Formats: sequence, structure tokens, C-alpha cells
Amino acid sequence: MDFEFTEEQENFRADIKTFIESTLTNEFWSAQEAKGMSEGREERSSPEFSRMAAEAGWLAVAWPEEYGGAGLSYTEQMIYMEEMAEVGAPQEHHRRAVQQVGPSIILFGNEEQKQEYLPQIAKGELSFAMGLSEPDAGSDLASANTRAVKDGDFYTVNGQKKWTSGAHYSDLLWTVVRTDPNAPKHRGLSMLIIPLDAEGVVVEPILDMQGEHHFNKVHFEDVKVPTENIVGEENRGWYVNASTMDFERSGIARIASLRRALKQATTAHQVPQSGHTSESKRTRLADLTVATKVSELLAYRVVSQQASGLIPNYEVSITKLLASEVDQAIHNLHVGIDGLFGNLSFSKWATSNNGGSLRRDLRTSANGYISAIPGTIAQGSSEIQRNVIATRGLGLPRG
Repeated sequence: MDFEFTEEQENFRADIKTFIESTLTNEFWSAQEAKGMSEGREERSSPEFSRMAAEAGWLAVAWPEEYGGAGLSYTEQMIYMEEMAEVGAPQEHHRRAVQQVGPSIILFGNEEQKQEYLPQIAKGELSFAMGLSEPDAGSDLASANTRAVKDGDFYTVNGQKKWTSGAHYSDLLWTVVRTDPNAPKHRGLSMLIIPLDAEGVVVEPILDMQGEHHFNKVHFEDVKVPTENIVGEENRGWYVNASTMDFERSGIARIASLRRALKQATTAHQVPQSGHTSESKRTRLADLTVATKVSELLAYRVVSQQASGLIPNYEVSITKLLASEVDQAIHNLHVGIDGLFGNLSFSKWATSNNGGSLRRDLRTSANGYISAIPGTIAQGSSEIQRNVIATRGLGLPRG
């Protein structure tokens, strides 16, 4: 693995930074706030920003040009994602569509689906939510029971999804459904694209531990979905979703978040007023700095494999497992450094003080700590990741 970026890649990074500086201005953020963008953890969904990024050619960086992509490598795509995550750009309108759904359609979709969905995603015109978890199927997604019964040219869908991020502002739902209730549970699933404005679909908000609207329940009552909306083969949806999850877990954005959290904890330790600094906390910060760097290199390894035409599997589980647990450790330490102030929870927006015009969400260590708690559950629990590493990475037998 080459640990240095090429001159062309560094120039590409500079172009991304220039775009960010010229786009995410105070005027942009003020306009977004006027339209109701949340000041809390609710996902920053800005169709306007998605379209501006698309017009600049940044969204589908590594996709083939015939589907609206830039035709560049996964390394350039990683650089784009890293820089956007570093400044907290409002990417949620397009992130799941670009990061998870699009690559899955490229792998498993037919040509009609590629022509229909990929150019719209690349233009920032389509947003997706992920219809995966259910009340009785989370990490064990093979237990999903949302039923899709084929009737001529349609599937009739009944059931419920839960913890569905962004369903309240997305256009479509990338949905795991059960199409054969008599097959072994891993082999009776299919992947459907369901319009969220279809008759019979009801989106119900779920407030998280901070009282913010990020998650949803999605109810289906006799929803009619054209059979042409199935991605991949019927009853082979488990394998489609496995690849979709690999795309999600391999994102570099998590590493950028780690670096931000580590910087905030380090800054808090350096402030004399905190009163809770100690040599042991300083040593722990050093340990977490090393762990963050290891997480970064593991994420770069995944990108390197993708750039070589490989499809990482257990490697992304290693990255996700380490990064999510290091994230919790950083926030736990930060709360300890803040002492009693670590019990305070609030958030606000502020202009950056480094000479730029970017806006950042400034939160207490308590906010970060609470937000980090589900990190070892979402996108597959740490236990699931360890099983993947053991069976697929180390070749160990199932227990």
C-alpha cells in the first residue's frame, strides 16, 4: 500500500476544499436555517447542496461516466468523502444513495435500473432511506418479516421497518422484504425499491435519546410495488444487502468524525479551567491518537482494495468495529475530562474561527457521548462484526 497521495490526488483535494469554501458560506447556512435545517443531530439534508455538488461533478466520483459518474478512482471518491465529513457538509440528501444504493445497483441491478436510477442519483435528484431493521429483526436481519406477495406485475407489501434514518425526507426506500416465507430465513428475502409516497406507506417519527428526530418507523399496508422494482434475483436479497452493508461500513466519514472528536477531547485537556486533567488522561489521549491513526489506515486499506477492483468484506468489519469502539472511548474520556460540565447537554451553531466561512455544530462532550452509544449497534453490532471477522477473515467454524 502506498502511504502517500499523488500530486494529482492532492490537487483534487485542493479543488474540493475550494468548492467547500465557496459553497458553504455564511449566506448558505443562514438560508438553510431559514428553511428549517435542524441545529441538533437531525441529519443535515440539503437538496440544494446536493445539486451544487452534483453540478460540480463531485457526487458519483468513482462511478462510470455512462451512468453520470466522473469515472475517477475510489481514492478520489475517498478524498471527496473525507473533506466533506471534515467540515460537516450537509450530505444526507444524497449520502445513502451515493454511498450504498448506487454501488449496489451497479453490482446487482439490470440495465434498465442502472439507466433509471444512477443518473438521477449522480445529479442529486434522488434520496434513499434504508428499509432494513424491523421491531424483531435488527442485527439478525435474516429474521425480517415484512412480506411481499407477488400478484401479477406487482408485489403487495405489508409489515413495518424501524430505526429508518432519513425516511421523513427521502424519496425511496431500499427495502429488505420476505418473498418466500417457507425458505430458510437467509434465502427467502428480496430487495425492493419502494417509493415513500406510495399509497399505504406511513412514516412515523422516532425521537432519539437527545429528543431529536433522526429515526422513523415505516409502516406498509397493502402497498403495491411493481415487480420491476426488485433489485437482483428474487429470494437472493440477503446477498444484495450484504454488499450494501459493506459499502456503508467502509465509509471514510467515520474516520473524519473520530479525528474531530479526538481534537475536541485534546483541546479540552489542554484548557487549564477544566480542572480534570491528569497524566493518566494524557496517556489515554496518546493511546487513542494511535488507535485513531490505525482506524484511518484500515479505512484507507479498504479504499485501496476497492481501487484494485476488489470487494472488501471482513476488512470493512474490522474498520467499523475498531472505529466505533474507539469513538466511544474518546467521548467517554472527554466526559471525564470535563468533569461535572460533562453532564451538560446542548448544541449550537457557530462560525468557524480559522478564517473560513464554514459552520460547525458545536456540542458538549455529553452530546457526543450520547451520540456515540449506538455506534456499536448501528450498521451491524460489534458482535456481528466479530463473527464476520472470525468466519470470513480467520476461517473459524461457526459455533
